[in-house]
Amino acid sequence: MGKVVEFPRAPRTAKPLWRNELGEVLRGERLAQERILTEVAGAAGVSPQYLSEIERGRKEASSEVLGSVAEALGLELVELVHRVAESLEARRELERREAERRERLQREVSFAFRADVPARHPASDVDAVLVLDLDAATAAGGATVVAPPGGVYLLAA
Repeated sequence: MGKVVEFPRAPRTAKPLWRNELGEVLRGERLAQERILTEVAGAAGVSPQYLSEIERGRKEASSEVLGSVAEALGLELVELVHRVAESLEARRELERREAERRERLQREVSFAFRADVPARHPASDVDAVLVLDLDAATAAGGATVVAPPGGVYLLAA
Protein backbone atom coordinates (compact mmCIF):
# COMPACT_ATOMS: atom_id res chain seq x y z
CA MET A 1 0.00 0.00 0.00
CA GLY A 2 1.27 3.45 -0.82
CA LYS A 3 1.77 6.52 1.27
CA VAL A 4 -1.22 8.77 2.04
CA VAL A 5 -0.54 12.51 2.06
CA GLU A 6 -3.24 14.84 3.34
CA PHE A 7 -3.73 18.26 1.77
CA PRO A 8 -5.03 20.47 4.60
CA ARG A 9 -8.07 22.57 4.00
CA ALA A 10 -7.97 26.17 5.08
CA PRO A 11 -10.62 26.84 7.73
CA ARG A 12 -13.32 29.18 6.51
CA THR A 13 -14.12 31.52 9.34
CA ALA A 14 -16.04 34.67 8.79
CA LYS A 15 -14.14 37.82 9.62
CA PRO A 16 -15.66 39.71 12.52
CA LEU A 17 -17.57 42.77 11.44
CA TRP A 18 -17.08 46.14 13.13
CA ARG A 19 -20.82 46.55 13.62
CA ASN A 20 -21.10 43.19 15.41
CA GLU A 21 -18.27 44.01 17.82
CA LEU A 22 -19.64 47.50 18.36
CA GLY A 23 -23.06 46.09 19.19
CA GLU A 24 -21.58 43.62 21.67
CA VAL A 25 -19.62 46.38 23.39
CA LEU A 26 -22.67 48.68 23.58
CA ARG A 27 -24.94 45.95 24.91
CA GLY A 28 -22.30 44.82 27.40
CA GLU A 29 -21.88 48.34 28.75
CA ARG A 30 -25.64 48.91 28.97
CA LEU A 31 -26.15 45.63 30.83
CA ALA A 32 -23.19 46.33 33.11
CA GLN A 33 -24.92 49.59 34.07
CA GLU A 34 -28.16 47.62 34.59
CA ARG A 35 -30.06 49.91 32.24
CA ILE A 36 -32.86 48.97 29.90
CA LEU A 37 -32.83 49.57 26.17
CA THR A 38 -35.63 52.16 26.18
CA GLU A 39 -33.87 54.25 28.81
CA VAL A 40 -30.58 54.45 26.88
CA ALA A 41 -32.37 54.95 23.56
CA GLY A 42 -34.39 57.83 25.02
CA ALA A 43 -31.27 59.49 26.43
CA ALA A 44 -29.51 59.08 23.07
CA GLY A 45 -32.45 60.40 21.06
CA VAL A 46 -32.95 57.24 18.98
CA SER A 47 -35.74 54.71 18.90
CA PRO A 48 -35.39 51.56 21.02
CA GLN A 49 -35.82 49.47 17.86
CA TYR A 50 -32.91 51.25 16.16
CA LEU A 51 -30.65 50.88 19.22
CA SER A 52 -31.60 47.21 19.40
CA GLU A 53 -30.60 46.74 15.75
CA ILE A 54 -27.27 48.49 16.43
CA GLU A 55 -26.64 46.24 19.44
CA ARG A 56 -27.41 43.13 17.37
CA GLY A 57 -25.06 44.27 14.59
CA ARG A 58 -27.90 44.65 12.07
CA LYS A 59 -27.41 48.39 11.42
CA GLU A 60 -24.39 50.57 10.72
CA ALA A 61 -24.85 53.64 12.89
CA SER A 62 -23.53 57.06 11.91
CA SER A 63 -20.83 58.71 13.99
CA GLU A 64 -23.42 61.16 15.32
CA VAL A 65 -25.68 58.35 16.54
CA LEU A 66 -22.72 56.48 18.03
CA GLY A 67 -21.63 59.65 19.79
CA SER A 68 -25.13 60.08 21.23
CA VAL A 69 -25.37 56.47 22.39
CA ALA A 70 -21.88 56.59 23.90
CA GLU A 71 -22.77 59.80 25.73
CA ALA A 72 -26.01 58.25 26.99
CA LEU A 73 -23.88 55.44 28.44
CA GLY A 74 -21.44 57.92 29.98
CA LEU A 75 -18.65 57.11 27.53
CA GLU A 76 -16.58 59.23 25.19
CA LEU A 77 -16.73 58.15 21.54
CA VAL A 78 -12.97 57.58 21.65
CA GLU A 79 -13.40 55.19 24.61
CA LEU A 80 -16.12 53.29 22.75
CA VAL A 81 -13.92 52.94 19.65
CA HIS A 82 -11.01 51.82 21.83
CA ARG A 83 -13.13 49.10 23.47
CA VAL A 84 -14.30 47.82 20.10
CA ALA A 85 -10.70 47.73 18.85
CA GLU A 86 -9.62 45.78 21.96
CA SER A 87 -12.47 43.33 21.43
CA LEU A 88 -11.46 42.79 17.80
CA GLU A 89 -7.83 42.30 18.82
CA ALA A 90 -8.81 39.75 21.48
CA ARG A 91 -10.89 37.85 18.92
CA ARG A 92 -8.02 37.89 16.41
CA GLU A 93 -5.61 36.54 19.04
CA LEU A 94 -8.07 33.79 19.97
CA GLU A 95 -8.47 32.81 16.30
CA ARG A 96 -4.66 32.80 15.85
CA ARG A 97 -4.21 30.48 18.85
CA GLU A 98 -7.01 28.22 17.59
CA ALA A 99 -5.39 28.04 14.14
CA GLU A 100 -2.06 27.10 15.75
CA ARG A 101 -3.80 24.43 17.83
CA ARG A 102 -5.50 22.96 14.74
CA GLU A 103 -2.20 22.97 12.83
CA ARG A 104 -0.38 21.25 15.73
CA LEU A 105 -3.14 18.64 16.00
CA GLN A 106 -3.05 18.04 12.26
CA ARG A 107 0.73 17.51 12.37
CA GLU A 108 0.36 15.07 15.27
CA VAL A 109 -2.33 13.10 13.42
CA SER A 110 -0.23 13.16 10.25
CA PHE A 111 2.89 11.88 12.02
CA ALA A 112 0.92 9.20 13.84
CA PHE A 113 -0.66 8.10 10.57
CA ARG A 114 2.69 8.02 8.74
CA ALA A 115 4.17 5.77 11.44
CA ASP A 116 1.75 3.03 10.34
CA VAL A 117 2.77 3.20 6.65
CA PRO A 118 5.81 1.14 5.56
CA ALA A 119 8.57 3.13 3.87
CA ARG A 120 8.92 2.87 0.08
CA HIS A 121 12.17 2.38 -1.70
CA PRO A 122 13.24 5.75 -3.21
CA ALA A 123 13.97 4.19 -6.61
CA SER A 124 10.50 2.68 -7.04
CA ASP A 125 8.04 4.11 -9.52
CA VAL A 126 5.19 6.17 -8.04
CA ASP A 127 1.71 6.36 -9.50
CA ALA A 128 -0.22 9.18 -7.82
CA VAL A 129 -3.99 9.43 -7.68
CA LEU A 130 -5.87 12.36 -6.20
CA VAL A 131 -8.62 10.91 -4.01
CA LEU A 132 -11.60 12.95 -2.91
CA ASP A 133 -13.63 10.02 -1.59
CA LEU A 134 -11.63 7.43 0.34
CA ASP A 135 -14.54 4.97 0.50
CA ALA A 136 -14.87 4.84 -3.29
CA ALA A 137 -11.08 4.57 -3.72
CA THR A 138 -10.73 1.69 -1.28
CA ALA A 139 -13.69 -0.15 -2.80
CA ALA A 140 -12.22 0.17 -6.28
CA GLY A 141 -8.64 -0.71 -5.29
CA GLY A 142 -9.45 -3.38 -2.73
CA ALA A 143 -7.06 -1.84 -0.16
CA THR A 144 -8.02 -0.63 3.28
CA VAL A 145 -7.17 2.97 4.14
CA VAL A 146 -7.63 4.49 7.59
CA ALA A 147 -7.51 8.27 7.54
CA PRO A 148 -9.13 11.21 9.32
CA PRO A 149 -12.35 12.39 7.67
CA GLY A 150 -12.80 15.67 5.88
CA GLY A 151 -9.50 15.85 4.02
CA VAL A 152 -8.24 15.55 0.46
CA TYR A 153 -5.63 12.82 0.12
CA LEU A 154 -3.01 11.77 -2.38
CA LEU A 155 -2.54 8.02 -2.57
CA ALA A 156 0.83 7.00 -3.98
CA ALA A 157 0.80 3.38 -5.14
